[in-house]
Amino acid sequence: MKTTNKILILSLAVGLLAGCNFFDNDSPSASSSEMIFSNVSDTERAIASVYELFGHDRGYRNRLACGYAGLNTDIEYCRKSSSDYARYQTKLTDSDLSNAKGNDAWGYLNAMIERCNNIVEGIDNYGYPVASQADSAKYDYYKGEAMFLRAFAMLEMVKYWGDIPVNVKAFNGMNIAEVSTAKVDRNIAFEQIRTDLLYAANLMNWSASAQVAGAVNDVRRPSKAAALALLARADLMYAGKSVRPTVLAPGVSDYKVDWNIQDQDKRIELYKEVMWACDTIISEEGDAKLLTDYERVFRNVCEDVTNYAAMEQIWVIPFANGARGQVLNYNCLKFNTKSKLSATDEEKEGYRGWNRYSVMNVLAHNREYNDDVKSNFSMSLVPTLLFDFDANDKRRNVTIVPYRWKYADKASDVVYFSKEDAILNKMPCLYPEPQSDVSQWACGKYRIEWMSRDNSNADDGIDFPVIRMADVYLMYAEAAKGSLDEIEIDATDKYPNVTRSADAALNAVRKRADLPFKSATLEVIQDERKYEFAGEYIRKWDLMRWGILRQKVEEAHEKIVRYRNEYGDNNYLYFTYKIDNSVIQQGAIITRTPLADLTKTDTLKITRGYVVESITSELEPSKPSQEVAKIAVKCKFAEKCADDVYIMYDYAHPETLESRQYWPIFATVLGASNGLLFNNYGY
Repeated sequence: MKTTNKILILSLAVGLLAGCNFFDNDSPSASSSEMIFSNVSDTERAIASVYELFGHDRGYRNRLACGYAGLNTDIEYCRKSSSDYARYQTKLTDSDLSNAKGNDAWGYLNAMIERCNNIVEGIDNYGYPVASQADSAKYDYYKGEAMFLRAFAMLEMVKYWGDIPVNVKAFNGMNIAEVSTAKVDRNIAFEQIRTDLLYAANLMNWSASAQVAGAVNDVRRPSKAAALALLARADLMYAGKSVRPTVLAPGVSDYKVDWNIQDQDKRIELYKEVMWACDTIISEEGDAKLLTDYERVFRNVCEDVTNYAAMEQIWVIPFANGARGQVLNYNCLKFNTKSKLSATDEEKEGYRGWNRYSVMNVLAHNREYNDDVKSNFSMSLVPTLLFDFDANDKRRNVTIVPYRWKYADKASDVVYFSKEDAILNKMPCLYPEPQSDVSQWACGKYRIEWMSRDNSNADDGIDFPVIRMADVYLMYAEAAKGSLDEIEIDATDKYPNVTRSADAALNAVRKRADLPFKSATLEVIQDERKYEFAGEYIRKWDLMRWGILRQKVEEAHEKIVRYRNEYGDNNYLYFTYKIDNSVIQQGAIITRTPLADLTKTDTLKITRGYVVESITSELEPSKPSQEVAKIAVKCKFAEKCADDVYIMYDYAHPETLESRQYWPIFATVLGASNGLLFNNYGY
C-alpha cells in the first residue's frame, strides 16, 4: 500500500547553510514520499531539509555550539554568569531553552530524527526500486547520510538528557498517538546508534570517492570515516559510566554514577569495535590527515576551508558565509561591529565617516569588554590550565589567548610593542593588549583575525567542528588500554589486522605537540585529551563517561584556591609580542573625510599587526629585571576568580553538580508527551 499521505515538510531557507550547491536548491513546501524519493535530485533536497535544522535559533546556530551544554569543566568555563544552562542550574521551565512551539534543541533534534526516518523509509520504498545502477550508488550515500545524521542527533540527545525516546519509524500521518514515544533506557539508544553508524559506514565511501559529487572531498558532508569516528565516540560513551537514575520511572530522584553496561565482556567487545573503527580510518587516510601544524587545524576552520583532504576535521556542521551560525561569535574574543563616530566625536577628532573601533574594516574588538551585545565571548579557560601544560607543548600558545584587541588613536599611544612603522604611528590602530588577569583569558582556537571573510553580523557562519583525526588516534589508544577497565585489549581475535599499539596512537598526537614519548596509561591518555581538545566541547563528555566530572571540578577549585593564595597580586605572568600580519585583513583600510575640507578623502591602510609570541615564564617575581621588563608585559593571576561568579560558583558548590549533569526534559515538552515522558534526578 502506498503511503501517499506520508508528508515530508522541506522548509529550506535560501543560503542558510554552507555555500555549496547542495544547499542552494529550491524545494517544494510539501510533496508525497513517492514523488520525492523516486527522484535522486528531490532526495538530496530532503537531505538538505535535515541540515536546515542546524541553523535555527536555540539550536546549533547558538545554544548548542556555544557552550550552553558543554562547558564548566576542570579546564573551561562559561563566562556568562547568568547562564544557568551552562552552570548546572538549568530549570525545568527555562524559556530560553524550550518553548511551546518546539523551537529549541529538543524539538530540532527530534525533528532531525523524524526527517531522517522519512528519508530512510522513502529511499527503501521508492528509491531503490526504480534506481539505475548509478542512481543506486547515490541512494546508498543518501541513505547512509540520513542514518549518520539520525545517529548524530540521537547521540546528542543522550549527551544532553541521558535517557530519551528512541523512534526510527516515520510518522505515517494517520495515528496521532505515534507522534509521542516513551522515554527508554539510554542503552537502547546506544544500540540504535551503533546499528545506524555501522550501516552508514557500509553505505558511504571515503570522502575522496563519495558517490555524490557534492560530497566528494567536502568536510561538510559525512563519509565512511565520519560514521566510523562517531561510532567510536558513541561506543566509548556506551562502555563508560554515567549518572543514572536508580530506577527509570516517574518520580524517582535517586541516582548513582555507574557503568552503562554491567557486563565486562560486553564492554571489551565495544573497546575492540572502537579499535577496529579507528584503525580502519587511520589505515585508509594515513598520518596525512593528522596535520603537522596544530595552529593550522583551527585556522582552516576560521578561513572557511572545506577541502576534506586539507583538513584534520572529519566532519563539521556547515553554516553559510554571512548567514546563520554564531560559532566564532561565542567562542572568540569579544568583538565589536562597525561603530561610526558621533557628531561630538567627529568635531573632536576632526574627521567624518570612519570607524573608531572597526579599524580592520571587518569585525574588530571593542575598547571595553562588556558593552557590546552583538558578541559574547562566552568561553574562557580555567586559569590553572596554563600551568598544567608542559612548557614545551606547542598547543599551549594556540589554545590560550592572554590578550584582547584594543583601539588606539595612533600607534604612538601604544606601549606594548615597538613603533618601527612610521605610517602606523600616525594612524589609528588595533593592538593586542594583555589581559590584566588570567581569569579573562579566552580560547585561541577561534580567532577573528584568522577569518577570511568580511562580516558585520553576530551570525559569522563559521562551521562547527564535530570530530577530527587526533580524536581518532586518542580513542584508539584509550580503547586499547581497556578504558576504565584498564585491561590490555587484544582485538586480533575478531579483527586480525588491528595490531597498532596504544603507545603508537598516543605518541602520534604527542609528537605533533613536540613532546617526548610516553607510555600509554589511562591517566596519561585522559591528560592528553585535556591538552589536545581544550575549548572544543569534548572535555565535559569525556569526564562524564569516565565518571569523574565532579572529582575533576573539585580538584580544579582546590588548585585555583591554592594558586590564588600562593601568588595573589604579588606575582605576575610575562608575555612577549611579535609582528604577525595575520591579524591584518587583506585590503583593510580606513577611509575618513577631514572636516576642514569635505571634498577630500584620506585613505589609511593597516600595514602591521602584532600577536603574542610566547609566555616567557610561569610565575616571575613582581619586580622583574630590567632586561625582562623591556621585552615583556605582565598579568596578574586569578584576581577575578571570586567564589560567587563565573567558574567558581559551581566549583565551590559541587554538591548538586552530579544531579544536574543532564538537562531536564522541559515542562513544555512534558506537557505535550501524553504522559510518556518524565524526569528523574529531582527535577
